[in-house]
Amino acid sequence: MKKIRWGIVGLGNIANKFAADLSLVPDCKLQAVASSDALRAEQFAQMHKAQKAYSNYDHLFSDPEVDLVYIASLHPKHAALTIRALAGGKGVLCEKPLGMNSAEVNQMISKASQANLFLMEGLWTRFNPSFNQVKKWIDEGQIGSLRYINASFSFNGLAKGKDSRLFHPDKGGGSLLDIGIYPLFLAYYLLGFPDEIDAKAHLTEEGVDAQLSTILSYPKAQAMLYSSFIHDQYMGATLCGEKGEIYMHSRWHEATQIKLVKQGEEQIKSFEFSGLGYTYEIEEVNKCFNANKTQSDKWTWQNSKDLSRLMDVIRAQVGVNYTADSLLPNRKKFNKG
Repeated sequence: MKKIRWGIVGLGNIANKFAADLSLVPDCKLQAVASSDALRAEQFAQMHKAQKAYSNYDHLFSDPEVDLVYIASLHPKHAALTIRALAGGKGVLCEKPLGMNSAEVNQMISKASQANLFLMEGLWTRFNPSFNQVKKWIDEGQIGSLRYINASFSFNGLAKGKDSRLFHPDKGGGSLLDIGIYPLFLAYYLLGFPDEIDAKAHLTEEGVDAQLSTILSYPKAQAMLYSSFIHDQYMGATLCGEKGEIYMHSRWHEATQIKLVKQGEEQIKSFEFSGLGYTYEIEEVNKCFNANKTQSDKWTWQNSKDLSRLMDVIRAQVGVNYTADSLLPNRKKFNKG
């Protein structure tokens, strides 16, 4: 079978991790990388054995020897770069969040649909083995009806300074888009759309959420979610049902150990990840590409649309706005479904 040829755009920390894991996946290779900094592109290509290095993104997008592109740029560039890659005939895996808001996400998906090309949001947690086991336990009814989720993602980023991408609005700063998306994903994927959303945040002087707490209310369940750049924390997740509980140990979004507690008995499962854990989403994208699919059944376009709508509503409630939000309708009006 011919190897799938990948390109990477935006050569920061996450791209380095992704490229390292790409080398572990059979039947694919890193064909090209691109950065606005020519030296950075050359150094990255050399480190990860890419065939080509570009200092112009569009040169990579037009390269006939590239099949799929991983977009790892800052959040505000996701939409434009994805659309340019699609225009060049490339399938795209775009790092989360897919877009800055639902308007961008809808536009990106529309372009992929029109071009009949693959597009997926890079929410790698969805594909890792520990999450799949949690989903299996729930689907089997091991803990009965799911009634409560508690999940957080927090680390101390204060030392990075307010010009860091974490706190800079023009760089897509704020905890929700960067890390709060993980707890939100967990609740949405396991419980669906909530009936009510109640979000509170502490904002920086620049107007992004440094600390965010969200309660999602369902007819017979609640999810309490938290994200922060202000402090370190044991980042576990708890899922409680009427018959038992599941504990995902820190850091839960990439947990190597999970525990099922039922009728006083514990069942612990441990996992050894392939590489850093990006291998599983890479394998899923490769599988979809070989099957000529435009989206993954495991994380669909509709899933990305739903998640972006939820984040729009949360940001509207706490008053976080970005330049891209000028295209949005009234976000405070939340329509379920």
